[in-house]
Amino acid sequence: MIVPNKNSSVLFLFSLFLIISLLGCSELLDRVIVPRNVILSIYRSPKIDQYKINSVALLPMAPDDTTDRGTFFATNHFLNSLKQKFPYVKFEVPLVDSIMTIDSSAVGKIINSIEKLRKLDLKYFFETDLGYAVEENEADAMLIGTINKIINKKGFSSGRGIFKPVDATLTSCQFTYYLISLKDGRVLWKANILGEEGYYLLGQEEKFAPLDYAISNGIDKVIDKIPLTDSKLE
Repeated sequence: MIVPNKNSSVLFLFSLFLIISLLGCSELLDRVIVPRNVILSIYRSPKIDQYKINSVALLPMAPDDTTDRGTFFATNHFLNSLKQKFPYVKFEVPLVDSIMTIDSSAVGKIINSIEKLRKLDLKYFFETDLGYAVEENEADAMLIGTINKIINKKGFSSGRGIFKPVDATLTSCQFTYYLISLKDGRVLWKANILGEEGYYLLGQEEKFAPLDYAISNGIDKVIDKIPLTDSKLE
């Protein structure tokens, strides 16, 4: 009979403990909340330089409210960011709140039309209540966006101490914005973006409206890629 060496037994137990620890850490790491913001794809029309854009109408993404499913704060963040980035371009949010309240799918219908035709049918658009409101702004182009997917993931964060993981939630939002010419309906630019925001269940530190934060983070990622100039076009 072979008697196990004491050192071999210790080594075996240590190896077993190490394997179990690594497996446990791997499972924990898979659930660690680490927000990321990524530009998934961008399209820029090769003819965009032929367009004179001195004013842009920014349409809010529905629903445009202050709930944790709304985009009110993200729209305001986008508007302020655009004004700061492009001071010589005029930006306005058309008065479409009442229209979108009556028909929450109004923006989605326009987006579907753009995707189907590869351009905006201006005749159809300006005959809609949404288009009429935009037309009153007399803008050269329109920024219109839609939410493609929202995922809420439960996990952990290290919080204030690496050895004190706390419960956390990650809100992940994939969304698309289009820059459309209001002269001929051409899609001048399109970006598909992933924005994320982690918030932590630590009482007063929990953030309100995580969807707004996720979209705003994505906007911060893509703002430099919007093909407008920071000086007035002649």
